[in-house]
Amino acid sequence: MKFTTHRAPRLGSSLCGLGGLLWLVIARAQVLTAAPAADQASYQDHYIDGGALVPDFEAGDAEVAATSGLARSLRIDGVFSLFNSQQSGATFNDIENGIVLRSQWETAGYGAWTLDGAARTGNSGVGIATAGQGGILTLRQRAMPFDGGWQADNSVGDINAPEVSLVRLQQRFLLPAGSMQGTSTDWRGPSAMQFVAGVGVPGLLIGTAVPSFRTLGGSMATVGGQWSPADQWIVGGQFIDAHNVRLGGHEALAATNTLAADTGLITAVWQRQGSGQVQGARAQLSLIDGSSAGHGGASGAWFDGAIVKGRTQYSFGAFRIGPDLLWGNQEIANDVQGGYFRLGYQNRRWLADFGLDAVRSVSGHGGNTSYLTADSRYQLWRDWGVGAATNVSRTNGGTSGSLEGFVDHTNAWGIGSLRGKTANAPGVRDSGMTASETWATPPGMHLSTLISIDRSSSDLLNASQQSNTALTLSVAGGGQLSTRLSLDGNVSRATALQGRGAPIVSSNLSVTWRASPAWSILANLYDSEVGAWTPLVVNSPLTPPVPTPASAQRERGVFVTFRYQQSAGMHFAPLGGSAGSGSGELTGTVYLDANDNGRRDAGEVGAANLSIVLDQRFSATTDANGRFDFPAVAAGHHRVEVVADNLPLPWAISNQKPMDVEVSTRGRTALSIAASRMH
Repeated sequence: MKFTTHRAPRLGSSLCGLGGLLWLVIARAQVLTAAPAADQASYQDHYIDGGALVPDFEAGDAEVAATSGLARSLRIDGVFSLFNSQQSGATFNDIENGIVLRSQWETAGYGAWTLDGAARTGNSGVGIATAGQGGILTLRQRAMPFDGGWQADNSVGDINAPEVSLVRLQQRFLLPAGSMQGTSTDWRGPSAMQFVAGVGVPGLLIGTAVPSFRTLGGSMATVGGQWSPADQWIVGGQFIDAHNVRLGGHEALAATNTLAADTGLITAVWQRQGSGQVQGARAQLSLIDGSSAGHGGASGAWFDGAIVKGRTQYSFGAFRIGPDLLWGNQEIANDVQGGYFRLGYQNRRWLADFGLDAVRSVSGHGGNTSYLTADSRYQLWRDWGVGAATNVSRTNGGTSGSLEGFVDHTNAWGIGSLRGKTANAPGVRDSGMTASETWATPPGMHLSTLISIDRSSSDLLNASQQSNTALTLSVAGGGQLSTRLSLDGNVSRATALQGRGAPIVSSNLSVTWRASPAWSILANLYDSEVGAWTPLVVNSPLTPPVPTPASAQRERGVFVTFRYQQSAGMHFAPLGGSAGSGSGELTGTVYLDANDNGRRDAGEVGAANLSIVLDQRFSATTDANGRFDFPAVAAGHHRVEVVADNLPLPWAISNQKPMDVEVSTRGRTALSIAASRMH
């Protein structure tokens, strides 16, 4: 499964043909499997005028192409784009055109299926490897039922390497699975039994509007399992091997072009549902051991514990992980030892968190750090809340710290917030004020504004000081303006009021026009400009800093998508529902929560290429702006899970547990999922 860019048109034709063939085969198969027995009485709806009324598209009624068979959908995007970059008088153009295909369908006895494909022409210039296929092709099957309570998930194509649940749900250390081009299987059964296996070529998901996959060479294989041998206990383990894989960012292996590494993990969990004041307790011990070519073996262990008592949750742990440990071809925290403690408390008015970490280098070549974090919020009255947060760290004798306070007010226009901050590090000082408003809007709309003043100063090498004051204005908003038209965008501008600082203007606008029930036109415009300015540059510690002109930089992009989307089924069976049941739309955004306040403020960007799983059966992928959607979901209760393997470090999903959501008939349910920096 290896393609080159010049074969992308051929891949596009294959995708269209494959999508059409699957559509016809599954439609025919499901007509046969879904037909009720002749002697089985079934409920029949009675329609006005025999059901011949024309759907009212402006009122939200969508025409169903076929009413036989189980639920199925097909979406094909034709994408045209141009990205332009100007810097120091030079101009660079990246062209990304192609076809993106996505299809989903239910089966009577083989679970839910998803086909994702893309074929791209043009250059991208992204990534560290040169091998690529000019697109992606992935087939996933979820929740295939078997006897004895077993279910299976299987994938082939450009996928994430599988992991057992005990490996993925670590409290303190993240073991990223990474992406690969290959195949995987995941079996789940009674007594918390699970078996996973996967093999393929490691790589990187790239692309903005048309995704593609770039291989890193070599191969990777993994196998793992877990089991509950007794009440309250789950034990498991996983082994992963990488061979002849490129890894550009690992300092210990920087001298080599490829690496070979194998790592094994054994873990055990004890957990108990409490009674009385103790609602629950959990303890997990993990042992890891691995080796990499030219660096011998390394091992480690960590312990995580948690106790929920009344309104208070305690988390604590200790760890020691040797240097040069890898998880497949992925870097993990290594050459560290120490411990941590967390305390969280919540009642109707108070919300407080406290954390203390101590980290030391195992080899003595790394840094030694201790840091404290604390934040709290108190609800003064129904509409007023106050809070504060502080962070203090000491690394190799140097102390850094920050302090932030805020006031939130629910007013007649929405939710307003005023924040003040100050931060100090060796040679650097920063302080500022931010006022933001999340405006009350009609259903399906959102609008937020932000204004901030920030003053920073830094000490230069020759004891002189450079300082500046900047003003930033940001607006973000959008929503469903009408049945046909939706809009989403943000604009931000930063200007230096004092000192030397580059003026920055950025904007991102997305417009969707639904021309008919099946056809839509989407346009995305991106523009970012850093103006010319003159910073002070230290050329030598013996001479004063020299004003050095810096030229303006500008990036612009336009993406236009022509989308065909069709859903069908027996009276249209929505995702997770039966034929004829009510349905609504489930959409959402995954974003990088820069100020860690749990709300998406103006200027915060989305996270791309993350898998969103609905009810462990259906999957969607976030686009370049972090958005995802399930157009038709059965009304009622559902669970949404984020597979964050492609989330860039040091970001992590704030709540790793599946989210519960209620979907209403003909309603539009929107989720806002925050990713925060790992402390």
